[in-house]
Amino acid sequence: MEATTVIIILVIAIVLTNLLDSIFESLPLPLIQLAVGFFLGLFSENMLELEPEIFMALVIAPLLFRESEEADLFSLWRFKKQVFFMAFLLVFITVVGIGFTVNLLIPDLPLAACFALGAVLGPTDYVAVASLSSKVKLPDVLVTVLKGEALINDASGLISLQFAVAALLTGTFSLLRASGELVILCVGGFLVGHAVIILKRLLTETLRRMRIHHLDTYVLIELLLPFLSYVAAEFFGFSGILAAVTAGTLQALDFKKTGLFDAEVGNTEKTMWDMVSFILNALVFLMLGMQMPAALLHVWENPAYDKAFVVAVTIVTTLILYVVRFLSLSFFPREIIGKGVRERLRNTLILTLAGVKGVVAIAAAISLPAFFAQKPLLMFISAGTITLTLVLALFLLPFVTTESLEEKKEANRAQIDLLRDVVRQLRKKEGAHLGAVIVSYQKRIKELEHASYEKDERKQMKSLRAYAGAVEQTALAERLDRNEISGRVHRDYVEILSMIRRAEVAGILSYTIAGLRQHLKYLLRPDKEGRLSELSANEYRQKLRNLFWDLTDLIVKSFEDVRDRYSDKLIALFIEERVNMMGHLIDDAYAGTLRARLHEEYVDELLIGYETERETIWDFLDEGKLTLAQANELRANVNKLESYTLADDQNDVMLKLLSIVERQRAERRMAGKAKKKGKAQKAKRKHHV
Repeated sequence: MEATTVIIILVIAIVLTNLLDSIFESLPLPLIQLAVGFFLGLFSENMLELEPEIFMALVIAPLLFRESEEADLFSLWRFKKQVFFMAFLLVFITVVGIGFTVNLLIPDLPLAACFALGAVLGPTDYVAVASLSSKVKLPDVLVTVLKGEALINDASGLISLQFAVAALLTGTFSLLRASGELVILCVGGFLVGHAVIILKRLLTETLRRMRIHHLDTYVLIELLLPFLSYVAAEFFGFSGILAAVTAGTLQALDFKKTGLFDAEVGNTEKTMWDMVSFILNALVFLMLGMQMPAALLHVWENPAYDKAFVVAVTIVTTLILYVVRFLSLSFFPREIIGKGVRERLRNTLILTLAGVKGVVAIAAAISLPAFFAQKPLLMFISAGTITLTLVLALFLLPFVTTESLEEKKEANRAQIDLLRDVVRQLRKKEGAHLGAVIVSYQKRIKELEHASYEKDERKQMKSLRAYAGAVEQTALAERLDRNEISGRVHRDYVEILSMIRRAEVAGILSYTIAGLRQHLKYLLRPDKEGRLSELSANEYRQKLRNLFWDLTDLIVKSFEDVRDRYSDKLIALFIEERVNMMGHLIDDAYAGTLRARLHEEYVDELLIGYETERETIWDFLDEGKLTLAQANELRANVNKLESYTLADDQNDVMLKLLSIVERQRAERRMAGKAKKKGKAQKAKRKHHV
């Protein structure tokens, strides 16, 4: 398949998996990506053949570089003994344990081939570990140890694989030689990574002295570091992975400069790496899934293999992997796994389950010699074990972790309370467009409230809105039948409510299309012939206001009949939504917000809101309502909003369109007034004559 087609399919798959993640919130994103990748691999045979060296250089190296750049180096150094034990000795113990076990189960399989299988499954996969730590709340010390292990254990796994393959080919194995080459591999990788960073610093300092301040140049230099480190180390026969990790670690040790240009470089690099890491992480699990069919079906469809027996060997291999890891880690000091028996057992179990395998193991299995007759069997066992470790970790870890759902809710509630406090302060200030600023804060509050709902609460809220909508529609129809409201009031009321909901979902574009067609048509052009006068327009708005409050009161009273179905919390949140809608419906807040953005003063008043938010964050921090980490994160979010607001390169086509409409409306209004004034003067002169 052509490379362009493959890239397009992978991009579509990344978008699709993120959409599925928002729909099926109970399923972990890596598992969804794994399933979609398996589907692609199943129905698109040979769509993407994994080249181990290219994959390691273009995907794994930059991911490990970035993660080592952001790693907690002090914590890693504090637990260096345990990290090195897991990264080296534990890998070798795993190789031996799996090797002898599989050889015992399948005597016809050479011991060297069994050791090769153990080397494939020995190292943990950093991307998978990082994904797990972002999905479930693991103790910080365990995350540090797990990430430290995964950053450097690929070297020990790959060297073990090399010697296992050499023993398979030659029938000989030298422990002394293997140990010596491992040392050379690691030391060489460290030196290459160090050399790359030294050259990078010399280059950037030279550019600074030459007054060359090209932002893109500095960012691209940063992006090239992991690739250069990996390729250079592999060229000299050293560990490319350790070279990339070393480069990232030394890059993190660089002094942080405080100049304006340095800040721009740092912000741009962070944005770039966030996007690159997101794409590469998704590719890892998609590619892992895509390699599974070839690894599994070759054995599954071959009648020479006993399927039940091969599956049993895969399960036993996974169990041995867990047993070896659990027993080896159960002797860790209490600083890592705790003091009491229960705490030590739980934390050891977490370390065991979190030692998942990933696409690096598949890449290692693919790199086995093609002429080896039992390669498909080893790939089947590898793929099955990788899948089992990942699935078991994703589903079992939440039951043994120290994650506190209440802590998440508390943090979310604190942020909601903070934004509400900002809104209360803004209401006390004076400004022509502060109402539009308040609307933007109310929208943020609503998004946070929606995010705070549990799965059942979201279903209930959706049901509650549907119930309230049915009550409102029925009451409107009855009032129309009894001639208590006119057909025009009914039509406009329903249309405006529908427009508000579309605007909440689709934003400015939906509002522009719907508003220019309906809302502006009836309420924003009172001067046009056949429309309402300014006085009657105000009366009309008051009529809609009264209707809205009457229907809201009716909906609230109807809740008494369904108190057993919906909680007081959800009912209170729904009533708050109705109160906010009051401003949107009657005071034309959406149109007001969009019109406000046409004025330069709006930006100034939006900045007032951000400054108020910063002050409120400090107040909440002083009062103990926020932790320092939460406050720093919220301040960073305010900085992002402020930077986006002040940017002068935004595409404002829709705002310009609204500006044209506003200007034309004002011109028509002035022309209408001039015409009326002329008629009045003419009538006055005629009367005078």
